Amino acid sequence: MRLFLAVAILAASASPVGAASRESTLSDLADQSLKLSVSRQILVASERIFSGTVIRVEHRNSDPSNALATTRIVFHVDEAVRNVRRGQNIEIKEWAGLWESGERYRPGERVLLFLYPPSRLGLTSPVAARAGRFEVDRAGRVLLKAPSGTPLRPISIHRAVAAIRQAEKERLR
Repeated sequence: MRLFLAVAILAASASPVGAASRESTLSDLADQSLKLSVSRQILVASERIFSGTVIRVEHRNSDPSNALATTRIVFHVDEAVRNVRRGQNIEIKEWAGLWESGERYRPGERVLLFLYPPSRLGLTSPVAARAGRFEVDRAGRVLLKAPSGTPLRPISIHRAVAAIRQAEKERLR
């Protein structure tokens, strides 16, 4: 992947069209990286897809009336893709063990999520663990990672959502 990225950047910088072409090529590369990161299986397994801001996190410990400890997370939907509306506040419940193993959210944090359908107990989580969760920076860019874990050029949330919607259309064909 690094070699492909380096070759694409070199090819773009050698282009006679100049900076606009370079920008376009790098953005296309980032979109391709998003397509690689979001596999067909992740799209198929996701019930809800959205970009949102964490509003509140509450830990609910198990007690005699509730045998399962959970973490309740409330998001404000910034960009809606599937089964949510922009501007909506949605609540999800995760098994508390995910929190203990590192699946954590902080109020104010922005994320792009691909969520499983709720279980019989009403619990959900990002599809394929970390593969269904992307960080969104303060500038509204999705921070992608190459399969090797090295960072790639971030892409705007609008481009990411457009790429996801295009992948959805292709999946339905």
